[in-house]
Formats: sequence, structure tokens, C-alpha cells
Amino acid sequence: MTRTMLKTASKFWWIPMITGLLSIGLGIWCLASPSTSLPIMAYTFALVICAVGFLNTVFALLSIGSISGWGFKLLVGIIEIICGVWLMLLPEAAMVSAFIYGIGFYLVFVALNAVCEAILYYGDTKYWLAMLLSFILCTLLLAVIFLAGPLAGGIAVWLYIGIAFITFGIYRLPLPIKICQANKMLNRNV
Repeated sequence: MTRTMLKTASKFWWIPMITGLLSIGLGIWCLASPSTSLPIMAYTFALVICAVGFLNTVFALLSIGSISGWGFKLLVGIIEIICGVWLMLLPEAAMVSAFIYGIGFYLVFVALNAVCEAILYYGDTKYWLAMLLSFILCTLLLAVIFLAGPLAGGIAVWLYIGIAFITFGIYRLPLPIKICQANKMLNRNV
């Protein structure tokens, strides 16, 4: 990672932290309220996806030219916004069905993106990389299990969704710390 990339990324350390906290909050809510109606969960999920997409888009736009891969971050943000808005515009019955499958595919998509992100930011520290990749692979595994039988799982569906969001959020929380630490080390060596 170049000096310019670290400097820019450290300016926006709060964006991955917010997305991590949102993911953990949604995961805890899924586990704490399995009896909550599907439409409420679907609308909440759509709003969270829009918020995360907006934050990822802002991060990418503010990082143009200074972080490699900003275009992929922009694409991820735009896809998240489109998916969130699309879910909110669907009729309630269709929204619930789309939510059940959409959440599984969304978790697969962000987990695969996070694997690339982890290798980029944590490649130099094997312990961090191994620990964070284990959270991401857990998220990916739970999402795949969920997609294999979302309607047949009953309460287990909410367990898979909740744990997958929590593991993804746990992955996102140390990311800003690592970026800031790397930036400080780089500034000391200058």
C-alpha cells in the first residue's frame, strides 16, 4: 500500500467502523427478535444497505486517484444503493421474498469483497489476516447455508442471518485501527 493510499484511507477511518457497527447492530437485532415480522426486517435491511452503500460511495469518491481499487469500492456502493432502493419500492409480499434471497446474495457479495480487502490491508500481518479471514469465511459459509434452504430453516434462517452480519461487522471494526496504525508507522519512518 502506498503512502498516499494510507494517508487518504486514514482520513476516512470512520466509514468502515460505521458499516461494521451497522452490521453488528442488524445481526444482534436479527438474533434478539426472530418473531419480528419479515416486512419490518426487510425495510430495515433495505435502509441499512442504502446507508452502507452511500458511505462506500462517499469513501470511493473521496479516494479517487489516491487509493487503488477506488473504482471497485464505488461499484460496490452503487450496487448497494440500487439494491436498497429496489427493495424499498417492491410491494410488501414481493419484498419479503426478495429480502430472503437478496440478503443471502448480499452477504456472499460483501464477504468476497472483504476477502480482497483483508488481503490488501492485512497482508503484512499474518495473525490479523488469518483471524479476519476466518470471520469472513464464516460469513460466507453462513450465507451459502442460508441460500441452500432459506425458507426451510424457519428460526435457523434468522440465526444464520444474524451470525453472518455479526461476523462481517466484527471483521469491519479493526479495519480502521489497522489503517491508522499503518499510517502512523509510515509517518514515523518519514
